Amino acid sequence: MLSPQQVRSLVEDKWQRDIDALAVGLHVAPSLIGPNEVDFEFGKAKVVRADTVFEVREALLTAEKEKRRLVLLTGLQQNDLGHDVVGRLARSRLFAVDHWASLCSLFKAKELDRAILDPAIAQALMEYAPPDGYPPVSAGLLDAGTVWRAICRHVFDMGEREPDLVSLLLWASSEKGTKRYQKAGDEVCASLRRRLIHNLGDPADSILRFLESNAGPDALALAVACQVVFGLGDDSTLDAAAARMEQYHGNKPLPKATGRTLGKVAVDAISDLDRHDDPRIAQQHLQRADELLKQFICEEYAYRSTLTRLSFEQRLGRLGHAIQAAVKKTTDETITACESRLEDIAEHRFAKLGRNKDQVSKAEMAVRLIRWLKTPNTAPTSFADRASYHVREMSFVDWAREPLCRGEDVADLSSAYQLLDQTVLQRREEISHSFAKSLADWSSVGSKDAGVLGVEDVLNKVVSKVVEAGNKVLLVVLDGMSWAICHELLEDIRQDHWFESTLDESNVLPAPVIATIPSVTNFSRASLLSGALAKGDQNLERKNFEANKALSEVCEKKSPPILFHKQQLTEGNRGAISAELSAKLTSPQHKVVGVVINAIDDRLSNAQQVIENWSISRISPLRALLRLARDSGRVVILASDHGHVWHRPDGKYRPYDESSRWRSNDGKCGDDEIVLTGSRVIAGDKSVIVPWTEKVYYGRQQNGYHGGATPQEMVCPLILLTDKTSAYSGLYRCEYPKPDWWSAAPVASPEVEEPQVTITVPVKVGPPTLFDMESDEKPVAKPTKEEKKGTKAGADWIAALFKSQAYKDQKTMIRRHPVEDEVLQMCLSALDSSGGIMTPAAFAKAADVPMARLDGLVVKMQRVLNVDGYEILTLDRTENRVELNVAKLKRQFDLD
Repeated sequence: MLSPQQVRSLVEDKWQRDIDALAVGLHVAPSLIGPNEVDFEFGKAKVVRADTVFEVREALLTAEKEKRRLVLLTGLQQNDLGHDVVGRLARSRLFAVDHWASLCSLFKAKELDRAILDPAIAQALMEYAPPDGYPPVSAGLLDAGTVWRAICRHVFDMGEREPDLVSLLLWASSEKGTKRYQKAGDEVCASLRRRLIHNLGDPADSILRFLESNAGPDALALAVACQVVFGLGDDSTLDAAAARMEQYHGNKPLPKATGRTLGKVAVDAISDLDRHDDPRIAQQHLQRADELLKQFICEEYAYRSTLTRLSFEQRLGRLGHAIQAAVKKTTDETITACESRLEDIAEHRFAKLGRNKDQVSKAEMAVRLIRWLKTPNTAPTSFADRASYHVREMSFVDWAREPLCRGEDVADLSSAYQLLDQTVLQRREEISHSFAKSLADWSSVGSKDAGVLGVEDVLNKVVSKVVEAGNKVLLVVLDGMSWAICHELLEDIRQDHWFESTLDESNVLPAPVIATIPSVTNFSRASLLSGALAKGDQNLERKNFEANKALSEVCEKKSPPILFHKQQLTEGNRGAISAELSAKLTSPQHKVVGVVINAIDDRLSNAQQVIENWSISRISPLRALLRLARDSGRVVILASDHGHVWHRPDGKYRPYDESSRWRSNDGKCGDDEIVLTGSRVIAGDKSVIVPWTEKVYYGRQQNGYHGGATPQEMVCPLILLTDKTSAYSGLYRCEYPKPDWWSAAPVASPEVEEPQVTITVPVKVGPPTLFDMESDEKPVAKPTKEEKKGTKAGADWIAALFKSQAYKDQKTMIRRHPVEDEVLQMCLSALDSSGGIMTPAAFAKAADVPMARLDGLVVKMQRVLNVDGYEILTLDRTENRVELNVAKLKRQFDLD
């Protein structure tokens, strides 16, 4: 539609040259109409559209009768009107619209870029001009960019700018895109196609073909399908699918390179929808893509896509097949296959959405267990070694296998999880049985072992010692917390800038803590909080805790130890930390404050269908307690009275009334049970029967149980936490490292060959002179593969390193605490023998340093080796590797 301003600019000069003319005639496109009337200096003029000779004559007759000026718009040619009609028009002619002059007037331009001399473009801009006109161009020049931005915005409603492939695909898939493209004329659409192909290439042409094939709403879904149909590799099924896709592409083949580009564009387009729109919109396109794959008869290849639900489920199923193969034969090849399938899942869109986090985490845990199955069976000899082995190794196995029992939506993966769970359980039960027999021996001979602590020793040998060293303490007893949950919880606590510590200045971890027998709350928690073997409820715990001799000796008399149970922790069941507890924690006089949190133990008795991920935010009082402890500079001691085992679908029920996992010794001990006797057996006249397997329970079915002899129930967490911002005394950093199988084996970075610079000296022409020099050029031998990997030559270059002047200069520059040559030599030898790459745990073991000191050691080595900032030695916690670039080291220290 022509605006009043446009009509005025088209006819005003005509009337100025023929002031007495009553009407001005304009030959315009058939679709172009104008306003009813337009204001001029002389008054108003009526605008009439007339496309037949009769309508033209009638309009002129009406204007003459009313003596009113007329702007006549017609699609007729001048020869169609007749001489009498033409003679009544201004200057006796029908004016053809000057598109270029009109275009300049629309933008108030003086000059026009000749690259846009296209009548269809000018006509479209006039037809779709906004009511207020287009913004005036700067410098008076109307260029192609300005014109095409206006076309894209006003004619096709593509936005403020010319589209890229992502925005073009989203526009084509929208309802407005199809309508605007169909409404625009063929000529302007052809101009748009030429412009887009020039700017964006052949994929833009394919997107427009989708539109022209009446598949505009499916354009994004078709691009998603291109990920599958045109992925890498050749396959006859996919070739046939590509042929079936031609019906949506103007019945013409879609080139493979273009299809692959569209598949990549679809990823960005879906990401754009995920960020800015309702996720259901993206899901509609993705669901349609899955339908198209079925229509193209290639749905079994959907896993090649990184976007749709069907592809995600197929990737999960492929992981299931890899897990089943790895369980049957655990080799490096089958493990690598599982890791590859896991990477496929991790890169999928569904893996990055929060609602699928549990599925991805479960898959990661399954692959970790596959790696664990390949580790050799270790056989700790002493009871203390078995307890420590549970803390550093088997509790991680328990953490990883717990999610597998929940099953999976994808049948192939669910059956793989069941097979893996049973295989891991078989090996785990063997370890649990040997632990239970060792526990029985340890308990029967008096329960004395320097390598472990009883729960009754924690107050006297740990808490009081921390206070005696000059610290204030918050003791947090998480009732029922196993080591598996503790490790999971520590992941989150470390993110809050807390660090594990120990009383041992050599950074040795605290000794494992053993629950009472049986490992139930009224025995084990009472003993923990009493500082002696005891049996009782909360009243006994509070009384004995506040009267504990070891704690009282390190506390002020006016501020004795104080204990808060569940009811005193918060203001009501869901409220904030109580005012009394807050006051005690912030008081400098109260050196020992204890709290009991029942969140974990409560979960054991209910909510079997609730999936729990343990974090400080899930245990509601814990975050606030940690914040108060940080503000008051307290050491936080996390402790537990016992662990637990989860209910298993294949669990065996036996009707005994005393408890869910222990019973009095009646002389009838089953094959899956064991008799425990000794001074630490509080119930059953110093002798009880308990299950050594996690499959047996005696009472009603629950979410979890405790009281048995498994290490999950008997070995209790004890963690000393210090905050980086506070000052403590007598405590030293330590670390609970994850086992090597927890992460994939590190992969060395690809070796990049640095270009060799060759300087060519021009050949001297003419007779030799006095100043000519003889050539020193000698052939340089390239290093062999064996030299790159580091074999026996490793000892040679390490020895040469210590003798080099560059190394001596580096050592001289380090004024404080340089790394010792003996330590550096041992570390370099270990790295060289491993091909230059090791896991942090393996490197710490080879260097004979605790994990807590590993970062400091690496920093010391980097000060010497990383000359001028070159990354010769790197520690990457994310990739779980320590890497030494031997080739770069040799260059920097002139060892070649």
